[in-house]
This record gives sequence, C-alpha cells and structure tokens, in this order.
Amino acid sequence: MQKWIGAGVLVAAAGAGLAWQQGWFGTAAGSEPLTAYVPADTVLYVGGQADADQMEHIRKLPLMANSQFQAKQLLDELERSNRRQTPQGLFATALFADFIRNANTYGDMAEHYGLDLTKPQAIYMDGLVPVIRFGLNNEAAFWQVLDKASADSGLQPREVTIGDTTAKLWRLTAEGDKTLDLAVNVRGGTATITAFHFLDQDSDQQQRLALTKPARSLADSGELDQLRKTYSFDDSMLALLHFQRLAQGILQPESNGFGQDLGALLKSQNKPLPGEEMEAACRTEVLDLISQVPRLVAGNTNTSSGKVLQMQTRSVLELTNAEVVGTLSSLRGHIPGHTRHSEGQILGFGAGLNIDNLVPAATTLFNKFTSTESNCPQVRRMQREMSGASPAMMGMFTGMVQGTKGIGFSLYDLELDGNNPIPSSYDFLFSIATSNPQPLLGMLSMSPMGRQLQIPTDGSLADVDLSFIAPGLSLKAGVQGNHLVAFAGDKAQQAVDKLKAESLEPNGLTHLSADYSRFADLIDAIPPMIASEMNAGLSESGCVAQAQLSHMLRSQSASLDYTLDIIDQGVSTDISMKMDTTALAGINPVGQYTLMDQTWDCAGGEALGIEEIRADKTGVYTYAADGCDLYRTEYTWSQQGNLFSVEPTKAESRDSCEAEWKPEELVSSQCILLPADQGFRCIYSDDDRESLFHYIPRS
Repeated sequence: MQKWIGAGVLVAAAGAGLAWQQGWFGTAAGSEPLTAYVPADTVLYVGGQADADQMEHIRKLPLMANSQFQAKQLLDELERSNRRQTPQGLFATALFADFIRNANTYGDMAEHYGLDLTKPQAIYMDGLVPVIRFGLNNEAAFWQVLDKASADSGLQPREVTIGDTTAKLWRLTAEGDKTLDLAVNVRGGTATITAFHFLDQDSDQQQRLALTKPARSLADSGELDQLRKTYSFDDSMLALLHFQRLAQGILQPESNGFGQDLGALLKSQNKPLPGEEMEAACRTEVLDLISQVPRLVAGNTNTSSGKVLQMQTRSVLELTNAEVVGTLSSLRGHIPGHTRHSEGQILGFGAGLNIDNLVPAATTLFNKFTSTESNCPQVRRMQREMSGASPAMMGMFTGMVQGTKGIGFSLYDLELDGNNPIPSSYDFLFSIATSNPQPLLGMLSMSPMGRQLQIPTDGSLADVDLSFIAPGLSLKAGVQGNHLVAFAGDKAQQAVDKLKAESLEPNGLTHLSADYSRFADLIDAIPPMIASEMNAGLSESGCVAQAQLSHMLRSQSASLDYTLDIIDQGVSTDISMKMDTTALAGINPVGQYTLMDQTWDCAGGEALGIEEIRADKTGVYTYAADGCDLYRTEYTWSQQGNLFSVEPTKAESRDSCEAEWKPEELVSSQCILLPADQGFRCIYSDDDRESLFHYIPRS
C-alpha cells in the first residue's frame, strides 16, 4: 500500500509542479493587482497568470497520471478510519476525497471547482497565516463542493460580516479550545481562502480577506520588479521563499509580521520565544549566516503556446558572499553538448566538474568555516570537530584524473531482444571531457578489463570487442579533440564528429535531458518475457508495471532540459520544457470486444469473455465456458479523460449450463484507458491488486 501512496504523492507533486510552471498562482493584471494586498515583509509568495492558449494546451493533461488507484486506496483507508474522526477530520477527508475524485485532468478539475485558471492567482503568507486567492467562473460550483463536505462531515459553517462583505467560517478546533477557523470569501469573481484565529483583530481579518491593504505591500516594495529585472522573469509566474525574513521572525520576533504573529502565539501559550533559548552571540551569527543565503526565487523566463507549448523556468538559491560564489564557480566544468535534447536522444545526462579545482575550492571553503572567529559555543564546537579533517586527502584521487572537466552520456536508440541478454541494436555515446586523457587511460589499463582494451590517442577510432563481457557486444573508442569517447551507432557517430571541435569552456554543473514519449516507446518495446518479470515498484505484475510506466510518461507528452549551474547571484536551476498535447488523442471505448487478461501474459493473455460498450452509456459483459454463458452483467458507464468508470445494474451467474441463474453482488469498478494497436487496454485495480485487460475489437 505504501508504494502506491508514495507513487501517488510523487505524481501529484509532479502535477502541482506543472501548474506552478504554468503560472497558475499569482499576480493580477489591471489597476489593482493582488500584490497590493500582500504584505511587503511576507516570507512566501507565489504568483502568476496563465493565458487562454496555455490553458487549452494543458486542459486534457492528466493531473495524477496513473495515481487514481493509489489515491482510491488511500481514500478507502481514510474512510475506514472515519469512525474515529472528529467532524473537523471528516470535513478535511471529504474535501480531499472530492479533489481526488475530480482531479483526473486539469480541465476536469477546473470545471468541477468552477475555477478560471486564466485569472490572476496568488499564494502568500500574511504574517503567520497563509492566504490563497484565485479566480472563479462558476461560484455555485465552488460553494457546492464546500456545502457537500459540510453535509457529509456534520461540520457546519457560520456566516459572519467582515467589513462590507461576508465570509463563511468552519471551526477547525474542538469546542473549548482556542479558536482556529477556515475562512472562505468570494467576491468579484475571486475566491479567498485563509484562516482566522483567537488573537485576530478585525483589521487582521479584513487584511487577509483583501478588504484593506497592508501599510506597505509587495506591490509597493518593488521586490518583484527587482526580481523581474535581475532574472528576466515574466508575469506568468514568479515565486519567492525568504529565508532571511523567516529567520528574523523566529529570532527577532518584532522585526516583521511573521515574527510578531509567532511571538504573540507563543506568549498566549506561555511558551518561550525561540530566540530566548539561544545565546545572543549565536543569534547574531545565525542571522548573519542566513543573510548570505537570503532567498529562493523562481519564475518563468519565457512561455509560448503555438502548436507546441514551450516554457523556460529558472530558480535561484541566492548567495550574497562573493568569495563563496567565486569559489563555487571555479568548480564549473564542461558538460558535453551531446547531452542536450536538441541532439534527439531518448535520455541525456552530463556532469561538469573541474577536477583540478576541486581540492583548492574545498580547502578554501573548509578554511573559511574553521578559521572564522566565533563567539557561539555551538559553532566553536563544530569547528573543533571538523579541524581534524582535511580536504587535501581528496588529492589522492584527483591526481589520478587530472585534467578532467566533465562527462556525458546520451542514449539515442535501444532495441531489446527477449531471447538475448544483449540488445539487438543500440546507439549511445559516453564521453569524458579532458585536457589530459593519459591518466584516465592509465587507470583503465590497470583494471582486468582495461588490459584487454587498446584505445588510441592519435585521433583515430578503434573497434573494441567486449564479447568477453557478453557475446556480440562491441563499440568504438578513442580520443576526439578534447574528449575521450566510447560509442556505438550512427547517431552517436554524428555526435562524436561534433565533439571534435568542442572546447572545454566551463558551462555548468549538471544537465539532464529526456524525451518522455520516446522513453515510453522504449518501455513499450521491452519484450514480453522480460516485461512480465519487471518490477518497477509500481505493481506485482510486470505487465501492469510496464503499462503504467509507459502511460505515466506518455501522458505528460513532454521533453525537457534541466541544468544546474553557478551564476553571479547563486545556484541556479534552469528547466526548458516542450509539450505537444495534440498527441494526447482520446480513446472512444464504444464497440464490441473480446476481452483478454494480460496481467501475467503481456503479449497474448487469457480470454475472459466478450463485452459490448454502447454509445448510450450502457454495456454488457458475458463470460462463457463449456458451450454456454456462465456469468453476465449489465452496467452503465462514464468516462473522464482516460478514467473509465462502470456502475453495474444487474449481475448473475450459474455453475453449469443446466443450473439456474443466481444474482451476484454489484461491484463498481474503474480502469485507466490505454491506447493499443488494436482496440484499447485498461488497468483495473481491486483490493490492492491490479489487472491489465486488452479489449480487442470483434469483427
């Protein structure tokens, strides 16, 4: 069960990450932006606005890919525990369950909740309290979800007047405890979700509901404009997490709204402030240290939505210590260019590291920490504990790979043969960027395998027979310009030809590129005999796991390039993504089919009967054996994206052709629709067990 929950969380997280990149949280257009109501000293802000073209691209994208079943199993566990829950717990469970049931695609989710994802939206902290604001185009649909959760849980809201508007409040704490309420307000097509607590003044509540503005807002401060100018962020998405304000609020409570709220809350509970338990010298040094890593900022730098949706996103962990930035920059190496997605590979990975600078950089950082004078006992103790170590010990290794600047691997093509441990064909390139290949070749020659290899250094390429590892395995190897290469295949050869002229100029720390659709093709091409034994942590059945993994990748319809680097402002992460959502063709299940169970036989399967799925949203399934029908069921069906749901209206069975029919229990079911060369396939889940059925059209 835990593997499913973990996978579900990851996929849900991935879906949230896409929404974040799309700018579905954020600032407003017009004369009164949402940022006018965000306190200037907020510790968290995420804001943006998607345009209509972007929304059309991603409307059919699955929010949770293969995770519907994981979520369903989690919901079943939550519902089994409902008897022990308070009304508040039941209310939270009801809202979570509603989201899971209506989060099949982005479009489904938006329609169910009445969201207008093209309007400005924002998530931020008002002192210690989070605030979420977003646009609606159907207020009735939005309130209906909350009203149903109230009815199902028994937690009824109370309506209060605040300023010139009304808000609904749900009590989140038990009677007798200090109050904490969920507060929801809708006006002017914008919903605001926040919290009210027992220390609130009327002015606090009005500010959180965006009825009044803070004394100084994020719009006034110019902080977002500075981020746009420094990092070229556009208006579709911008975010910041302010570590310095967070630390100041904890250690110097009067310095900002977060600290003032935290201090008041702790005092009301007769608890000490965090800073009171720390020596003054330690507070000062901790704040000074955190001031050197003040913020994590992120935003879109470019978005376009023609036939293919393209996004470029950057995040930066800011570093203000110029000496540290300079030292880290000296580690930047050369990532071979063939690792980038523009080269057309399935998967590319590169790492850049200037080995010659590793020991000097580590020594500089080590000495900077251990030799800095400190008045904080805890820091001095750490300095003493570290003083016995020395980064110079790494020199024993770095001397053997002197001149190395980076490595790269690209997989262009791979065809597997179920009867052979070696792929029937392969096209890949592994390269090492180095100004001095001799130490590397010397290390290789000292290994048992290396003694059987002869790699030329004169610019020629040699055929390397690796049949002693596996029959038929071979590749080409040699030194091409500033790169030591080992490769096989025509596409790899073309990349090697380009490497000859590629310099060793520093260009980053790591790079990853992936084509999800081509990777899905590779998963689909795994021979049935191998796939049936595959265990990807998704299912006990290798055939089901293969189908799930392929669908998870293909449903995202994306290719990406990810780069980690050091820039003047700190540590940066750049992501470039392309999404071709036109490839996500819907599946029409209507038709007559022979049903094959491929749970344990990926290619063939066991015949399970015949099924007719009708256009009027009804269907019938029949299982026959010994010359007659032994089981039959009639049902109604519905479809949301790739989720196919069945509600039986009648089910009956008999033990033999002569026996009387007996009614059977009516059991609802759901499956994930998957494309197939003939008909379609469906992954069913029942009692924590998955099955893969192939619906083959009947002539």
